Formats: sequence, C-alpha cells, structure tokens
Amino acid sequence: MARQATKAAKPVLKTTRQAPVNLSYLILLLCYGFVTVLTPNLETLDSNGPKFLTLALLNLITFIFLFTRKEFKKRPEWYFTFFRNGIGISYAGLMLVALLSFFKAINVVESVLHFAKIFTTFSAAYLVSVLIIKDKRNIFYLCVAMTLLLIFDSLTVFSGIIKYINGKLGSIVEIQTVYSNKNILASSLFVKIPFALWLIVFHQKWMRTLGMVGTFLALSATLFMSTRAFYLGIFALSLFIFIYLAFKFFKSKDKYQLQLAGIIFILLASSILIFSITQRYLYPKTGDLYDASVGARLATISSEESSGAARLNTWKWSWHLIKKNPILGVGLGNWKIAVLEETNQTSADFIYPYKAHNDFIETTTETGIFGGLLFIAMFLLTGWTMIRTMVKSPTSEWLKFLFLPAFGLLCYSFDAMFNFPQDRPEIQALFALYVGAAIAVNFFSKEESAKPVVNNPKGISGAISFQTLLLVVFGLGLTASSFLLVQNFNSLKLQRLIKDDFSLGKMTHPASLFLNEFPSIPNLNVEGEPISVQKARYLLDEKRNNEVINLLKKDKSSPYDARPEYAIALAYNNMNNLDSSLAYSKKVLRIKPFFFKNISLLCELLEKKGLQKEIEPIIDNYLSKTKDNQEAWIIASSFYDKSGNTLKAVSIIDSAARYLPADSLVLKQKRLLDRKLTIQPFQALFNSASDAFNAKKYNDASRYFSEILSKEPGFIEARAYRAYCYYFMNEYKNSINDLDLMITSGKPAPTLYNLYDLLGSNYYNLGNKEEACKNYKIAAGMGDKNGSSNYSKLCQPGKE
Repeated sequence: MARQATKAAKPVLKTTRQAPVNLSYLILLLCYGFVTVLTPNLETLDSNGPKFLTLALLNLITFIFLFTRKEFKKRPEWYFTFFRNGIGISYAGLMLVALLSFFKAINVVESVLHFAKIFTTFSAAYLVSVLIIKDKRNIFYLCVAMTLLLIFDSLTVFSGIIKYINGKLGSIVEIQTVYSNKNILASSLFVKIPFALWLIVFHQKWMRTLGMVGTFLALSATLFMSTRAFYLGIFALSLFIFIYLAFKFFKSKDKYQLQLAGIIFILLASSILIFSITQRYLYPKTGDLYDASVGARLATISSEESSGAARLNTWKWSWHLIKKNPILGVGLGNWKIAVLEETNQTSADFIYPYKAHNDFIETTTETGIFGGLLFIAMFLLTGWTMIRTMVKSPTSEWLKFLFLPAFGLLCYSFDAMFNFPQDRPEIQALFALYVGAAIAVNFFSKEESAKPVVNNPKGISGAISFQTLLLVVFGLGLTASSFLLVQNFNSLKLQRLIKDDFSLGKMTHPASLFLNEFPSIPNLNVEGEPISVQKARYLLDEKRNNEVINLLKKDKSSPYDARPEYAIALAYNNMNNLDSSLAYSKKVLRIKPFFFKNISLLCELLEKKGLQKEIEPIIDNYLSKTKDNQEAWIIASSFYDKSGNTLKAVSIIDSAARYLPADSLVLKQKRLLDRKLTIQPFQALFNSASDAFNAKKYNDASRYFSEILSKEPGFIEARAYRAYCYYFMNEYKNSINDLDLMITSGKPAPTLYNLYDLLGSNYYNLGNKEEACKNYKIAAGMGDKNGSSNYSKLCQPGKE
C-alpha cells in the first residue's frame, strides 16, 4: 500500500480526455516569450526601443483577437480576475501611483514615455493571464517552448566561449548573441531557468529530460557569463528549490522528492565543475576581469570596487531623493534627471548614471514609498500564496502551477536587485509571463472552490456594459502606448546617426535633418542628454549661433544638466557677446562646478574682462578636488605666471608633477617655470651675461655668470653658459669642472649643445683622447649630430 501511495504522489499529467488545445491562444502566448528576442535592432541606437514597440503591437493584436471572441463575451469574470486578487490589485495600484507621480515630475514628457513602457508590460501581464485562464494547459507548452529557447541561448554562449578560448574573441564581454549586451544575455538565461525546473519537478520521461538538459546548460552558461548578481542568484535559487523539495518530502514521505533533489544537485555540481575546469585549463591567460573563478568574482564585491562603489553611490543618492519626496517620488522616469542635482557636485564630465541599478529602489524613488511597497507586494504575495498552499495543501494540483511564477519572480528579483530589467523588454516579457501565470493560477484555485451561482441576466448586462467601457479605455491605452513607442523608435533612429557622427569625430549630417525630423517625444536621448543639445551641436558646427540660443533657451527638459547653458555660452562667445557668454558660463559653474571645459571658457572670459581676481578661487577650488587633469594644471600655472605670481605658479606645477610624474607636458612646464623662478632675482645680471656671451666677450660673460653662481650655485643654466665660456677661453679644466657638477647633479639643463659633446671636446683639447671618445660616443648615442660627427672623425680606427 505504501508503495502504491508513493507512486500515486508522483506528479504526472492527467489522462482524462480533454478538448484539444486551441492553437491561436497558444501561439499568442508563445509570442510573448519570443517576440522581444527575435526583434532586430532596426538601425536604432538602442534595441530596447524596437523591442518595446513590438511588445506593444503584440498587445494590440492579442487584445483585438481576445475581445472579439464570443466565448469571452460570455465569461466576463475572465476579464476581471486580474483585479480580484492581491497580485493584480498591487500591480494596478502601482500603475495608478505611477500616474499620480506625474504631479512631481520635472520632465513630464519623460514620464509619459516611461509610463508607455511600463503600461506595455502591465498590459502584457494582463493579456497573458487571460490567455492562460482560457486553458491552463498552455503553461505546459509555454514551459517546453521557453526551455527550448533557453537551450538555444545557452548553446550560443558556448559557441562564444569556444571562440574566446581560440582567441577569436577578445573578452567574454563580447558574447551577446541576439541580445544588446552580455548582462542582458546573462539575465535572460537566469530568469528563464524556472521553466526548465518546472519540467523536471512536475513531469517525467522526455519532458523531464528536456528540463534537465535546459537546466544544466543554462546553469553552465550563466556561470560562463561571469555575472556576480547571478552567481548569487544561482545559490539562492538552489537553496529555495532544495527547501521546497525537502518540505514536500517531509510532508508526503515521497522519496521521489529526494530523487529530484539529487538530480538538481548533480546538474548544479556538474555545471560548476565544467565551468571551473574550462576556466582554469582552457581559458587564455589574459588577466581579464571576467576570467576569474566564481569565488574570485564574488570576492570582488565590495564598496571599494568600481562597479560596487557606483551601485552604492546610486543607492545613496536615491535614498536622499526618497527622503525629500516620500509620497509621490520624483516622477516616473525622472530618477536620471533628479539625481543630477547631487551628482553634479562631484562629477567632472557628462557621463551620467541613468539607472539606479536596482528596480526596487528606483521605483520607490520615482513613485514614492507607496509605489515601492506595491511593487514589492507583487513578489511577496506570489511567494506567500505558494508557501500557504504548500502548508495547507501540499498535494494540491495548484502548487504545481504556482511553482512557475513563484520561482520565476524569485529569479527576476535578483536581476531587479542589482540591475534594471524594467528597461529591458526581453526581461519584461518574462516578468509579464510570470505575473500573468500567477494571476491565472489564483483564478483557477478560486474557481474550483467557488460555489455555482445562477446568472442574473440584468447583472450580466450591467457587467458587460461596464466591461465594454473598461475595454474601450484599455484599448485606447494600448493604442496611445504604441503611438508613443513609435515616436520613440523614430527618435532612436536619429539618435543612432548622431552617435555615429560622434564616433567619427565630425558632423556628417546637416542640422536641418535633426531640426525637422526629431519627434517631440522623447526630449531626452537614451543616456539622459537633452535632444535639443544634440541639435545645437550641429547648429554650432554650422555657425548658426542665434538659432542655438533660441532653441536652448526654450528647453526645460533637464534643469540639472548644464549642457544647454554651456552651448549657449559658446554661441554667445562665438558672437563676441562676452557679457552674455560670461553670464551663462557662470550658470554652468553653479550647476556643475567641476566641468573643466566650462572653467577654461570662464577663465578666458574673465581674463578678457579684466576680472583676474575672480579666476583664482575658481581654479583653486577645481584643483582642490581634481588631480588628474593635465590641462588644468598647466592652464592654472600659466595663469598665475602671467599674473606675476611665479611662486604660486611653481607651487602648482610642483603639485602637478607629484600627481602626474610621467606626464611630459607637465614636466616641460615645470622646467620652464623653475628656470623662470631661478632667473627672476638675477634677471638684470643674467641679461648682461647673455649679451656679453652673444657678443663673444667670454671673459666678461664668465665673470657675470660667476657672480650669479656665487649667490645661487644651483642656477644650472648659468653654469652651463659658463662652461661654454671657459671652453672658448681655452680654460678646459674649469669647463670640465662645471660640466661634471651639472651631470652629477642629475638636473636637466637647457644648453647650446650637448654637454657630453662639450665635455669630449674639452678632454680632446687636453690630449685625453680616451675620455674624449668616451664622451663623444655618449653624445652620439643621445642623438647629438656634433657628438656623432666628432666620434666618427676623431675616434674611428684610422682617423685622426
């Protein structure tokens, strides 16, 4: 009996006859898993644009198909079940809060576009739930199809790894396949693993084998992608699946659960072993960051490491914004704008963070605390529903269907914790599948336990009337979102042209193209730069300065981005309107105090206006925080030198030499200023000595140089000139003494000729040919023509 009970507990498909699966519904459901992956870049700057657009168009097609079907008109509960459970209510509430956040948005246009994206994902989740409600068997076919896609993605990773091992790829980061970059590929692998796990845990024969193959390949491929977030995710996923199987075993005493745990453990251990062996013995020894082992990569997680430090900074800035705007946030899509107010105070360039690298934090920052809680609630409610079902009904059929969304959202949460999947349509499609499945399963479980009711014709009529109104509103929302995403798509194609020009370093397109063709939405590019600034660059290139000023003065898209003000300052400067240029340059300084190009322009303008006193605090403040800008050190030292403060100029260039010890331009500037500082107290005497030297009055010149050296023995240039004077006066030993002192001091000295050539000539005239040739050879080796000529003429065998 016990043995029969064990067999009965094994999860198998029911064998009762059912109507065949409707292919139309199934194909539409599968499209949600594949359409974003298959959509090409279509010559846009960011492939997310066309992918979101195709997802929105799929929503429209699915909406029209579903809500023109007679069977749906008879079952209005299929329409409303999304809003009759906690997960759907939380999601709908989040959308409402997102709309309310518009009241706090700095850039409402950006909020509208961002809402179109999240509404597209929301709509996909809603429509997926309806497709699954129509026939829960569609979940099985969905898992099979997504596992096959998972296998395909994994194999493309292995193909890239083979190329990397064979030297055909420079780095693992180049492995992208059909995705935009390595991280999206890694995320797509990891977040799809629950589809394969579902086949292992709840099916047998070829289906379980397919799940095992998919799980093993996906775990291995994820490890090869060397992404720390998903290393942590794999460990967490493994832990939760083992806890789930252990709980099932203790509840049912079914040893089959232990077999499943053993299978999954073997798959996990095998994938780690294969990755480790390949990484250790086959990888090229390039020292690439992504070549490290799992442990070594995880060990790099710290607040000191650049990537970790960047994430911590964005989270810190987000926390500051949440404290300032706790109720409605800073506005949907406005994180990248609001955060500039703080980042500008330390950032020296315009490479801005445009994502918080944590969707939970970013959602809270943009929509307020309530929005953040509603977003988190979707994950917690799904997990809680599964836990409650496990405890109350561990043998329930619905536990099988809850497994997929619960583990799917668990995997998604790791991506959302460290990245920004909300901006990646491939991952949003998976999110929609998991949320839609979770809501559909809730509907099935409630429908099964619900008591049959007698339909009231009037009630049905009222429901249909209200349903029709909601469907009209929903359809209009889908249409509007699609239109906005078409606009975004058209903008991204133009942004691609601008990016190509930027890469070439020249404007190959006319300004009129961008002035006439850019749609009104979005008004920021994918990196958060105002599109008006991109247009202005082309106008500046065509010297259409008045148009630059008129265009940018109207722009209010990003008040904390100093690029519009800087472009206006440049335009006014080009028109020689110094007062207006100075006013806008000062605005840039207030917004972004460490942007050096503006500081350079501002100092130039202040100097032209005779306001040198205002320059000093600007330069000093910049150099107090920025140590690696060679140009800044040189300009600052030159400014103080021209102002007559040579001591300050030398002090600045000395600091530059400490921070940039190998920079040739800094060292050249240091030599010039050191010489000038040394000469200053003896300028009149040095001028007299130089005049006498040039007049070939070497006795007088040597006397003047000796007087200087008696007061300043370290005046290398005076000693060099005196050495030449002694040579021309035939005082070769005195010349040698000066030259030896200069060479042993190790200080470079500006000279008329190479010191070693002069030293050789002194020895030669003293009859010491060996020492002469030795020094001529050194001079020749240093590239001195006289030294080379003297060595060839006087020191080669057979030549005198």
